[in-house]
Amino acid sequence: ALGAAAPSAAVLPPREPPRRYAPTEQTEQRPIQQAHLVLGRRGYDVRHERRSALSLLNTLLGGGMSSRLNQNIRERYGFCYNVYSFANMHSDSGDFGVYMGTDAGKVGRARALILRELDRLAQEPVSARALEQAKSQVKGAMLFGLESMSNRMMRLGRQELQLGRFYSMDDAMAEIQQITADDVLAVAQDLFQPDTFSTYVLTP
Repeated sequence: ALGAAAPSAAVLPPREPPRRYAPTEQTEQRPIQQAHLVLGRRGYDVRHERRSALSLLNTLLGGGMSSRLNQNIRERYGFCYNVYSFANMHSDSGDFGVYMGTDAGKVGRARALILRELDRLAQEPVSARALEQAKSQVKGAMLFGLESMSNRMMRLGRQELQLGRFYSMDDAMAEIQQITADDVLAVAQDLFQPDTFSTYVLTP
């Protein structure tokens, strides 16, 4: 009812820890025109010390037309209609993955190309130029979000609920800027292990 008091924390059910993650593979057929492939695994939570390095790694891998997935799979091979990576960080867990839309006959090859890009990022540090471009892209997106009042309020709400403190834009920018290529490499080596990814495919 309008005006009713919010339930107190004492009556809320206790939170359960995230369930144990085990990689799986699943394929389904649907009445669709193209195949959809997702590789995903458990990621970092929002308090993780490597959260900013993961944001940069995600941008380098699949954040935009200049990312490695777009340049080395979509542009070079023409294997997909759309490809990107994603990193969601929540209060007690997170997920990381790659999505691709492709022809049904190219799913196996497309998956191999994705894993190759993951392996490349886990084998050697990115160049200084690529890292600075990723930093500029991430910081630009953060500043762009300030232009919307609703985005500002959502940001403040998330900080209060997830971190319990105010995290200024200057703090966020400084944290992004201090990330090194070795920091990004460490995250790639931690997360980009082929046998830790689950695979889900929708085929026509």
